[in-house]
Amino acid sequence: MRHLRNLTRTLHRQRIDGVTFHIEPSHQPELDRLIRGFLATPEQHPTLDIPEDSRGVFLLEGERQWVLKRNRLTHWKKQLQNFLGLKRSFGLHDLTNEFINLSRVSAKSGLTPQVSAFGYKGRFPFLREEYLVVGFWANHCDVDTRLIAHPEQVQTLLPDIFRLFGQMLDDDFVHMDPHPKNILIGADGRLRLIDFECCAHTVLDRDFSLGFLLGYFYRFWFRRFISQEDYDRLCEAYLNAQQPNLDRRIFQPVYQRFRDEKVSRTTRYSILTCARAQAAFMRAISA
Repeated sequence: MRHLRNLTRTLHRQRIDGVTFHIEPSHQPELDRLIRGFLATPEQHPTLDIPEDSRGVFLLEGERQWVLKRNRLTHWKKQLQNFLGLKRSFGLHDLTNEFINLSRVSAKSGLTPQVSAFGYKGRFPFLREEYLVVGFWANHCDVDTRLIAHPEQVQTLLPDIFRLFGQMLDDDFVHMDPHPKNILIGADGRLRLIDFECCAHTVLDRDFSLGFLLGYFYRFWFRRFISQEDYDRLCEAYLNAQQPNLDRRIFQPVYQRFRDEKVSRTTRYSILTCARAQAAFMRAISA
């Protein structure tokens, strides 16, 4: 796990029931107690997502609340990749990547959770279990839940989501899985982002990234709530009001490709993290 040393050097390192944890020092005493309690009786802790055989998301409650994520790596190749930090594994979905992404992005943006602890279990060169503890945003619900309960809010909420995407780009990162379950609404109406397993730490081209965000958001999930015609109209209103310097020659083909067609996760990762791949993608869709 040498590739994580720059991210863990300011954290408190300790072993808890065979798991190596790196804990933010100001939270260490309480998280030590809460993590020990979780490892002893995980079944007694509330779940925040539908549990799977190899994955779980739990609520830790003490003086404050945290989200604990646990992931068991079941394939030897993934265990090897994550332990050694092989570059090709950084675009995949796991907690080591989310720890890396949040450590980079939360330092420059208030839209993301803060990392409180990262843990792992394994023996060189195989990583078998991952743990991530982040702050919990109480009194929030995700956009999907809100619109299922109140579909009449779709056209008033969508401009706020577009502004969230614009702020994301201002903060110089791209969430690669922006869909309604990964956007939370606070009691004050403020929007925040969760689930950073796949993320670009910097923005290569703002207009390209905005095209991806607005197109993918509709294609992946939001089309259940609104027609394409109405979505396009609200996009146009947002762009005219908030993005006056937008280069349409870049934005439009990217937006249309992600709005109209499925694009693989591997492709999304490459074109948002590699300038050469992004340029090749632009040539292909503009031909």
